Amino acid sequence: MTDNHVITFYSIEQIEDHKKLGRVVERFCVKNKIVGTFFSTPQGVNTTLSGPKQSLIDLVFLLESKSRLKLKDQTWSISSSVPFKRLKIKCRDKLLPLKGNFDPVLLRGTHLEPSEWNKLILDPETVVLDVRNDYETKIGSFKNSTIPNMKNFTDFPSFVDSNLSNLKEKKIAMFCTGGIRCEIASSFMMEEGFGQVYQLDGGVLGYLKEVEQEENLWEGECFVFDERVTVNENLERGEYFQCFGCRRPLSKIDLQSKHYIKGVSCHLCYLSSSNEDKERFAQRQKQIDLAEERGHEHMGMNAKQNKQ
Repeated sequence: MTDNHVITFYSIEQIEDHKKLGRVVERFCVKNKIVGTFFSTPQGVNTTLSGPKQSLIDLVFLLESKSRLKLKDQTWSISSSVPFKRLKIKCRDKLLPLKGNFDPVLLRGTHLEPSEWNKLILDPETVVLDVRNDYETKIGSFKNSTIPNMKNFTDFPSFVDSNLSNLKEKKIAMFCTGGIRCEIASSFMMEEGFGQVYQLDGGVLGYLKEVEQEENLWEGECFVFDERVTVNENLERGEYFQCFGCRRPLSKIDLQSKHYIKGVSCHLCYLSSSNEDKERFAQRQKQIDLAEERGHEHMGMNAKQNKQ
C-alpha cells in the first residue's frame, strides 16, 4: 500500500490578488496529482493537501519563492489511504467568517512554542481556551481547558461576551487544530480589549509533532478535516470513524447505536435528518456497496467509513 503524504499550513499576510493565486495553485495541483483543500483570501492562505511528497515540497517552494508567502508551521504526516478524493480551491474574502472590526494581518496574539506553551497552561492563573467546535473538543483537549461548546466558530464572539468579558486582565492561552483559527480568534479578542493573548504556534498538530512524549500534555485524539477523521499523539490515523450523514466523528461504541446506519445516520443526526435525506444517503450507500463488489472505489466516500 502506497503512503500518502499530507501537509497542513497557513499564512496570515496581505495578498494582492488572491484569485490569481488560487488559479496558480489549482494548475500546479492538477498537474502534479495533489488533492485536498486550498483557501485563498486577501488575508492569507490556509490548506491541507495530499499527494507525492516531492510535489508537495515543490508547491511550497513555488508559494514561497514566486508568491513570496511565508509558510511557517508546516505540519507533515502520512496516511495509508488517500485522505481526500478531490481538489478544492476556494477563493474567499476572509479566512474564517467571523464578524467584527479586526484585522489579523495587523493584530493577533503572541505565538508560543510547545515548551513555552506547557509552562503557561500549567499556571493556574491562565485561562486555557479551546476555540474549536464542540464535536472536536469531545475527542481530545488540554486538561482544564475552557470549552465554549460552539456549534460553529461564528458563535465565538457571543461566547467571549457572555463568559470572558470580565477576564480581560487575565492571560489567555488559546489553541486550535493547526493554528489558523487562533489567528482569527486572538485578533478578535485583542480588538475587544484583551491585553495578554497567547496562541499555540502550529496548533495541536504542531504541538504533537514537536513535543517529547514525556512532556506531552494533550489528552485524547485530535480531529482533522480529512478522511483520517482523527490522529493520535504520533500523528497517525486515530480510532474514530465518520458519519456520512452529519460528518461527525464516531467511536466504536457509537457504531453500536440503534440509530447508526452505515452511510446514512448516527445517534447525533438520526432525529434531525429528514426522511428524504436518509433515503438519499441510503441510495448513495447502495451505489458505494455495488462499486465495492465490482472492485471499484467510490470517489465520494470516506475509505475508513467503507470498512465499518
